[in-house]
Amino acid sequence: RFANNMGAAGDLSFRIALLAGGCAGTTVDVALFPIDTIKTRCQAKEGFFAAGGFKGIYRGLTAAAAGSAPVAALFFSTYETVKPRIKSQIGDRPVAVQACAASAGEIMSSLVSVPTEVVKQRMQAGHFGSLREAACSIITNEGPMGFYIGYRTMLLREIPFALMQFPLWEHMKQEVGDWQGQPTSPWQGAVCGSLAGSLSAAVTNPLDMVKTRQMLGQSSGGFTTTMSQVCGEEGAPALFRGVGPRTFWMGLGGFVFFGAYEKSTSLFRGSGVWG
Repeated sequence: RFANNMGAAGDLSFRIALLAGGCAGTTVDVALFPIDTIKTRCQAKEGFFAAGGFKGIYRGLTAAAAGSAPVAALFFSTYETVKPRIKSQIGDRPVAVQACAASAGEIMSSLVSVPTEVVKQRMQAGHFGSLREAACSIITNEGPMGFYIGYRTMLLREIPFALMQFPLWEHMKQEVGDWQGQPTSPWQGAVCGSLAGSLSAAVTNPLDMVKTRQMLGQSSGGFTTTMSQVCGEEGAPALFRGVGPRTFWMGLGGFVFFGAYEKSTSLFRGSGVWG
């Protein structure tokens, strides 16, 4: 069986994973930002139009752009570093190795992504007009930990998402590679990433909904309390608010993200500079 184009476990150096992840993260976050804004406004308690509708669709882009590269770079560098170590402990069990590595990547990247997400979503919902205003208000009124509101819920969303998305992505790439008798191309890896992202996004939307409410300051408690509030006040179907934009965003984003990641990996490898 052929190793997927991302490389067999341990094939990618730390520097290549860091650079390729950063390029991919920035590409997708900036290109698809309006869809993310629509999703956030759909999930806001006040409703889509009251949260801004289609106006100021790029509000919060500065926060997203500032965090996208370090978040993606931190995830992929952790992912590629942890994979061979886990494999050496539990043997050649691809799904388990990829799932554990992806979970480790999410835990590390969330240290940066949560503060970015808090600021970005509050700007998207119209709470603040600028990155500076948002950051100053949060630190003044809520203290440094205000940037980490929803951290646990973010992990509750990201880890199940990663447990689904990455094993699916790598398995589909391996199957395609075996079928055609050669490693997958970047565009094939991108299609596999799109399918994996869409399915994972739809399944984990309730977790994303709870996370959004917490980060917007529209919840008085933790994960369980927030979910109960949403179900009690708006009904269980409200947990799937924004599922359309989120699924579309993650599907298209998966194509762009994994395509950019694999192309960047190929270019960095080919240059011979980054090792």
